[in-house]
Formats: sequence, structure tokens, C-alpha cells
Amino acid sequence: MIRGSTRAVIEEAFRHSVNYRNGFANHLPMALVALDAMGASEAQMLRFTRAYETQLEPVSESELASVREFEDHIEREGAAKVLRNRSSMLARGVGSGAFHGAIRTAYAMESGIPGEIARAFVYWTKIHESLPDLPLPSGTAAPLEILRDISRDPMPRPPGRGISERMRTAVAHPTFNVHVARLSPAALEIRVLADALIRAYCATGDFTLLHGVTGCHALRLLSPHFESRSEAIRHLWTAIVAAYMSCGSPSLEEGWKLRGSDRLSWSEIHGKAAECDDEHDVKFAYSCWREWETCGNELYRRAASARVCHALESMAAC
Repeated sequence: MIRGSTRAVIEEAFRHSVNYRNGFANHLPMALVALDAMGASEAQMLRFTRAYETQLEPVSESELASVREFEDHIEREGAAKVLRNRSSMLARGVGSGAFHGAIRTAYAMESGIPGEIARAFVYWTKIHESLPDLPLPSGTAAPLEILRDISRDPMPRPPGRGISERMRTAVAHPTFNVHVARLSPAALEIRVLADALIRAYCATGDFTLLHGVTGCHALRLLSPHFESRSEAIRHLWTAIVAAYMSCGSPSLEEGWKLRGSDRLSWSEIHGKAAECDDEHDVKFAYSCWREWETCGNELYRRAASARVCHALESMAAC
């Protein structure tokens, strides 16, 4: 649960639509949940809010009607049951909106605010796109091995307005299904897929793969509520391959390509994240922290440190 002051800011922001500029995700509530967890002050959260909301758009009557419908379901059944009842459909679109549908829903569930949970469901439903429902992977390869193999014979980075559009193009590539199928069934665990994503991000610094890291964290939070956890993880793997191919399958050979100091402690990372203006820096630091708490992989701390230090590279402390 979050602080009462944070809840008030999130609820005040209900006047904004769940997206803006013809499809971009409204990250404000996600960033506020992350900032709250990392100990940002009320003044820091208000500063971030006032700066970020200048680009947002007012909520429409049709969107409000959809929100009220979900709020009614949540009041009658509880948020967990509402999610479970829709989990099969939502799992097929885990990569929708560059994973933002899943991310906003995961953070909303953490907040415990019924109105925010309803808006997250509205957003995920609105931008939902199903990736191919492929057979269960039946190969012997590990996820990072497959990504490395793709990078050695990559498709060019496809054109498109955003990550989602490029992912759709990647799915249509003739080798896509082959890559997905090569995964060993034993690797269909969130921790295994997440480990491959953080390593791929550290080796490339790619913005699309950053979303994959936060997407893995989101699905880990949501999966206990899903009717079929294994089905959700299978769709996550499909989305990961689509995301990787969509960004041009950057080389993973170097192992580390992040700028910024990787030496900060978690308390220092939290302090720097609270000073960041970019919502992706905030959310990435938060997801890395939570994943590190789960598995202890130091790459998460190093990557979060590098990300926030690079964002604030003019500050002498970094």
C-alpha cells in the first residue's frame, strides 16, 4: 500500500486520460507508485506530477463510463477476481502497448486504489493486442542463447511509429516462430526470462529492452492472480522475442554498454531516481530494485545505478 498523500495525488490525476497524443501511455500513476515505494518526498512527487501532467489530456466521457463499469466489478468481486476472470485474454496481450498495460495494472494492484486499478484495466483492454498463440516451446535452448543467435543474423529494425507497431512487424517475420519454439520448456519461468532481459539490456542499453525488464517485473507481480500462470509466461516469452527483434536485435556480445556509474547503493539509487524527470528512469530503478530483492542479481543494481546516474550526469555525486 502507498502513503495517503500519494493516494491523494493519484486520485487527483484521475482527471487525465489513460493515454495521450493518440496512444502514448500516461505513466503518471505508475511513476508515483514507484516514487512512493522508493521513499521520494511529497515535494518531489508533486514536482514530478506538475511537470509530467502538462502533456496529458482530459479524460473523455466514454473512458469514464468504462472506468465506472470496472469500478462496479471491483466493488462486487474484488480486484483480484476481476483480474483472474480476464487473465487468459490479458495474458495473450502481455506485450501490448510496449508492456505498459501489464505494468500499469501491476503498479495499480500494488497501490490498492480501486479507481486506479479500474483505470489500469481500462487502459490494458483499450490497447490490447494479442500476439500469435504459438505451441509450447519444445527446444533445448536458453533464452539468452536464442537472443544471441538472433543478433548474429538480425532483421533490420522495422519501421513504425512506436514499439508496439514494430513488434507487430517482427511477429510477421518468417523466422519468428522458429525462434520462439527453440526455447527449452524448462526455461519457461519468469526468473529465467527476466535474467535474460536484464543481461540483454545491460549489453545494449536499448530502450525497447528496458520495457522488457519492467514488463517481466510486472508479470511477476500479476501472475499469482492469473488463472494459468504457465500460459502467461509462454505469452511473455513470445512478447520478449517480438520486442528483441523489433529493436533490430542489437548485439549482446559486449556484455555491458551502459553509461553512468554502476557503483551506487540502493539508497543512493532511490535518492537519484526521485530527482529524475523521465518516468522511464523512475520505473526502471523501481523494477530493478524489486527484482534484485527477489533474486539478488547484482546486474539489477548496477543497471539502475547507471541509468539514474546517466540521467543526472551533470551532478557531481555521480
